[in-house]
Amino acid sequence: MRPLILFTLLAIFIIAMDLYALRGIQYLFSPGRSGKLLFYYLFWGVSLLMFLMLIITGSRFQGLRDPSKFFGIMLIMGIFLMLYVPKMLFNATQLLSDLLMLLSGLFRQDGANLKKWILMLGAALALITFISFGMGMARGRTHVKVFRETVKINSLPDTFDGLRIVQLSDIHLAGFYKHPGYIRKVVKLVNELEPDLVCFTGDMVHNFSEEVDPFIDILNDIKAPLGKYAVLGNHDYGTYYRWNSKEEEAANLERVKAQIRACGFDLLLNEHRFISLNGDSLAIIGVENWGKPPFPQLGELHKAMSGINPGQIKILLSHDPSHWDLHVDEKEDIDLTLSGHTHGMQFGIEIGKFRWSPSKWTYKHWAGLYGENGQQLYVNRGLGYTGFPGRVGIRPEITLLILQPE
Repeated sequence: MRPLILFTLLAIFIIAMDLYALRGIQYLFSPGRSGKLLFYYLFWGVSLLMFLMLIITGSRFQGLRDPSKFFGIMLIMGIFLMLYVPKMLFNATQLLSDLLMLLSGLFRQDGANLKKWILMLGAALALITFISFGMGMARGRTHVKVFRETVKINSLPDTFDGLRIVQLSDIHLAGFYKHPGYIRKVVKLVNELEPDLVCFTGDMVHNFSEEVDPFIDILNDIKAPLGKYAVLGNHDYGTYYRWNSKEEEAANLERVKAQIRACGFDLLLNEHRFISLNGDSLAIIGVENWGKPPFPQLGELHKAMSGINPGQIKILLSHDPSHWDLHVDEKEDIDLTLSGHTHGMQFGIEIGKFRWSPSKWTYKHWAGLYGENGQQLYVNRGLGYTGFPGRVGIRPEITLLILQPE
């Protein structure tokens, strides 16, 4: 019954969006009778095809465990967003024009001109959004960028002055199961940065351990003389799949852990490691995922920090930046926290120092370096995708952090 309700609501949404959008398009453009007929066939044909593809995808989604089909599923969802987000924007401007005409009391001709100008603005906005979503899927998905930051840490030993840490996060390997060249490109860029230390902050997979199979040798090629460390993210637990039993779910999680280790990472599960160099040391702390509900809250920070001296330089790997907000900032003497999770919502604007994304409505800290009260947080934008198979304005990220004493 539940899928039937969802498909019914989806059908109502699509029909309502299309009918209202069609009204506005007809107001702007008045094709001849033959042109109008052809337009109707194309308009409703695309909508019907989209609806059928969504039904087929939705009816098979739960049964699909083959990661090679993941990109195809995401592509259908991406095309849906590419079609209907612009329609929603166009319809929003059309609604605005209708309300203004209703409230303004303008003469008919003046009102008609006003409505036409607003609809033209809406059509331009819809077209730009349509093109942006298309480019985001075609190019933005793999248009990776290296972000560089100098991180000043109070009382950092001179031995670690200039320490190069590369952070990776949120690869979601299922999305590149049939496109391993992107991951090879990422590994090449990482090694060219000559990191001393590599930290991976969760979401290696989207759900299943099998996603890692083609990438073990590729990820093993990442070189870091002081080690490669990783933690789990919310997707690594496989909680977004309806398993046949708790035992099956637990077995998948254990395989995910084993696969991450097979890629050469030391997986930290509420524990820490000391990095020693020339008699000095710093602590790398890794916690399991801790996020605001409905995300798993499995991180045990006090357990992970047990045995570390208070004056020790500490770097925490914690997937969700909400953990830093609620349990680290002004509560623990952790110098630097590395997180991911947000993806910058894969949509936004970054021009120079100006940065905006809808992600800021959900997360106080959603991308880049933040510093408060002598403690710092870096939120990586991620390398992969979920929900929408692309990125618009928020590029996939490799982070190079260079430590310096303050």
